[in-house]
Amino acid sequence: MRAVDEVRQLLGGLDPAQNAGPAEDGRREQDLARILASDRGGGAARGAVPRRRSVLAAAGVLVVAAVSGGVATEMSRRPRPAYAVTPAILSFGSPASAEPAGIRLRSLAAVAAAQTMPPRPAGTVEHLESVNWFLNFSTSGGRTVSAVVPQQWQSWRTDDDAGRMIKRDLSPVFRSDADRRQWQKWGGRVTSSEEVHDYPAGGFFSRFRGAVPADAAVLRGWLEAGTSANQAPVQYLEDIAQLAGMRLLNPAQRAATLRLLADLPGMTVTGTVTDRAGRIGEAFSITTDAHGLPAKHTVIVDPRSGALLGYEEMLTTTAGSLNVTTPAVISYRSYLTAEYAAVPR
Repeated sequence: MRAVDEVRQLLGGLDPAQNAGPAEDGRREQDLARILASDRGGGAARGAVPRRRSVLAAAGVLVVAAVSGGVATEMSRRPRPAYAVTPAILSFGSPASAEPAGIRLRSLAAVAAAQTMPPRPAGTVEHLESVNWFLNFSTSGGRTVSAVVPQQWQSWRTDDDAGRMIKRDLSPVFRSDADRRQWQKWGGRVTSSEEVHDYPAGGFFSRFRGAVPADAAVLRGWLEAGTSANQAPVQYLEDIAQLAGMRLLNPAQRAATLRLLADLPGMTVTGTVTDRAGRIGEAFSITTDAHGLPAKHTVIVDPRSGALLGYEEMLTTTAGSLNVTTPAVISYRSYLTAEYAAVPR
């Protein structure tokens, strides 16, 4: 129960199935106020995050994988069905308007462009914070054990791409005590951990360096730099979700991301939603099997600021060899803080 309590302490009301008390409501209001008062961010952590899914093979040996931008689509041995615990599926209401996704996203882009960027205090840098969840699993001898591993990410980036990244993994939460023991037997971590990385100038993150374009067409080319041609439309959605976690965007840049999303084939209106941090947003999705398994990729946008509030990936009809029951959320990112702040000493 210690792991469960730790998760609850950090994530608070992120599970929409939980009731929120007055203290949680106050925290949510503060988070939303910070997002509306500046820009927004949160998301990816490591300095080299893969942009393509990988295929895992297990032949009686331990394989540990985190489904954070990578879904395991094939294993050589089918695991025994011991279904993993996954987050509650968000409940989507009626769309805010009858407009198609492209038109509505352009309207939200206009909202974003009309925002005012707060003055930058002297001595501050881009500071982003998010809470995230990814499906983690280990497989060996035909058995798969999965764990819920909530994470808190914070980053500070300077203008010359130096910076600091702090990633805190909370204690994994398991479906059963037996799964916990097996995970530990295979060498998996069962306690919380924290990693702090300091980067020199030019070393903070290999992608998204320099000024983020404020034009949708230029932004698209900027995201394509160094990648293969003819990438699937969903890849741009994922790139923007990652960008939201690594860079503090001004109103014009934020508007450009929404206009790029508006132009993606297959983008649909999902509806209004209360996100995992208790904020009201409008959701837009692409459903595709471009990465191997049929999945619904959803972004949540704040209609009052055009800020990106969150991103989710949900398997829709089949989970392949992953031991989850579909439909199943296999990852989410909840962007909490985006502001200028001093680097902590």
